Amino acid sequence: ECPFCGEAAGRELEAHVRARHGHLLAAPGAENDEQLYECPMCSLTCTNIQILEEHVDLHLEEHSFVEGGNIRDLELAQRLQTEEDKQQRSEEERREREEFKKLQRQYGLDNSGGYKQQFLKNMEREVDRGRMQPFEYHKRKTDMMECLAFGIDDGKTKTSGVIEALCKYYQNENKDVRHVWLSTGVDHFHSSLGDRGWGCGYRNFQMLLSSLLQNSLYNDCLRDTTLIPSIPKIQSMIEDAWREGFDPHGASHFSNRLHGSKAWIGACEIYSLLTSLRMKCQIIDFHKPTGPMGTHPRLFEWVLRYYSTDSESGPKVVCTSKPPIYLQHQGHSRTVVGIEEKKNKTLCLLLFDPGCPSQEMQKLLKQNSDGTSLKLLRKFVGSLKEKQYQIVAVDGVLSLEEKAARCHASQVLTSEKIP
Repeated sequence: ECPFCGEAAGRELEAHVRARHGHLLAAPGAENDEQLYECPMCSLTCTNIQILEEHVDLHLEEHSFVEGGNIRDLELAQRLQTEEDKQQRSEEERREREEFKKLQRQYGLDNSGGYKQQFLKNMEREVDRGRMQPFEYHKRKTDMMECLAFGIDDGKTKTSGVIEALCKYYQNENKDVRHVWLSTGVDHFHSSLGDRGWGCGYRNFQMLLSSLLQNSLYNDCLRDTTLIPSIPKIQSMIEDAWREGFDPHGASHFSNRLHGSKAWIGACEIYSLLTSLRMKCQIIDFHKPTGPMGTHPRLFEWVLRYYSTDSESGPKVVCTSKPPIYLQHQGHSRTVVGIEEKKNKTLCLLLFDPGCPSQEMQKLLKQNSDGTSLKLLRKFVGSLKEKQYQIVAVDGVLSLEEKAARCHASQVLTSEKIP
């Protein structure tokens, strides 16, 4: 800026000062016999106009040098910042790609093969470690391929008769159980070499289906499903439900493809599959804790109402006609097969866990059990402390019109929220 008028002169400051304000360079109050000249930039007084001009020139040169230096420094700083921002964005994109690939692997969406490939790989590993003989490998491979061809489960991870054994146990139990309600007979299925680490949702569907197949109410819905389907077959059945129009948003998450993958499934996929089979079911979302210490007492109360509308009277042991309940939380799912009410009014869910091996489940079949094995099944309110839970409950049969209406509704909303 010009020191006299304040105008922005830029690099033409010298010419501006001389042209517009040369008459002001003389210092005020000077005697006529000694003309004094004052520098407009530093107040230095000179007796010679030429010396003052040279002095001002030095100021202007210094000003131009500093201004140019500032411009160069600014350009350099901007360039460095741009490069740093670019590098930071590149690093963030790299981390996002790695996290995405990690999630794909975790949820079986990385195209690394499905049930068949994992089964064979794990058996080969067992042979390499000396835990399986080659002839056993070839026999199990042949059996597996045959079951996959027919779309049925091989039954090697199934445990039957647990519900019946529980009924006998509770009839003789006189300690602290006031009432107990049990589902219709349910077979337990646990993960195998082919689905270990990702198959819990499919195994829980097999448990639910094993009960529905024993209930004549659902004979018409399951006329094409007389045996428990294999996991690849269940994947194809879910894809069929998607093709009918159920849950297009969920289908897009899997790119409309499950078969041949190790993709995890959850409550929405189970709902879509059951509804496509004309089964009347609902998803209930317990989206936040409703009790102290992150517990979900509302979940337990809902299960109690599902099994019984009257918890104050009736026999101690009730073997209901109710199917089991699919229970989902982040990273895992289980099957609710009953509920206890203690004499102190506390509630305890009875859960079948696909992660529990057959050897442990078979301990529950002993008629003289003292109840210690029930710890495999019992879950009190303080034991379920995940942030969110979802359940899928079956309760009846849909007409064709009702099925079509639910298919349309699932395209908009598939979850009812509990406040």
